[in-house]
Amino acid sequence: MTPVAVPPGPAAEHMVGGIPLAILVRDYHRQMVNFACTMVTSPAAAEEAVQEAWLQAMQSSVSFEGRSSVATWLFGIVKNTASRHRRRESRIREYEVLATDEVDPLTRRMHPAGHSDAGHWSLPPSRRFLPEDQTVAREVVDYVRAALDALPARQRQLIILRDLIGTSAEEAAVILELSAEAQRALLYRARGNLRHELEKRYQR
Repeated sequence: MTPVAVPPGPAAEHMVGGIPLAILVRDYHRQMVNFACTMVTSPAAAEEAVQEAWLQAMQSSVSFEGRSSVATWLFGIVKNTASRHRRRESRIREYEVLATDEVDPLTRRMHPAGHSDAGHWSLPPSRRFLPEDQTVAREVVDYVRAALDALPARQRQLIILRDLIGTSAEEAAVILELSAEAQRALLYRARGNLRHELEKRYQR
């Protein structure tokens, strides 16, 4: 983990929402970088954006009013700093949140509407791998990371927020500027695509 540039003196003992900065860095820095990576063109740019976000969080911590979780507040700052970096790089987002031509990975895997078992699996996901030892467990982690990296950036952002950080649907929708319905639809696609990517790797 790249150390966050915390100025010496009182700032080194900074608190955000009553939580020491060092604890927040330990718990959120890596996922913040992963999140920023979905918005900029390189890991170095992502690290820079997150460093900027930590400094901004320290400078504006007094304005944190607890209306949302600290994590939601931090990821909102990362989104803003990464957006600034992306604009400076003159890059335009090349994906659509809910592209109409995107293939639904769950098509033909679940019973359709009108079926007596609508919404349930017609072809259940593979259960081929169970982590019986540390070697297999590490392999599974590698599969998950690779599958996550294969997702479209917007879907990866939502998986990081909902399933890795544990933000609520409402908080994730605010951070990503989505309606409640769009957040649900995007999460459905993201989880389906993640499952699909995992199964492709398990079957190799």
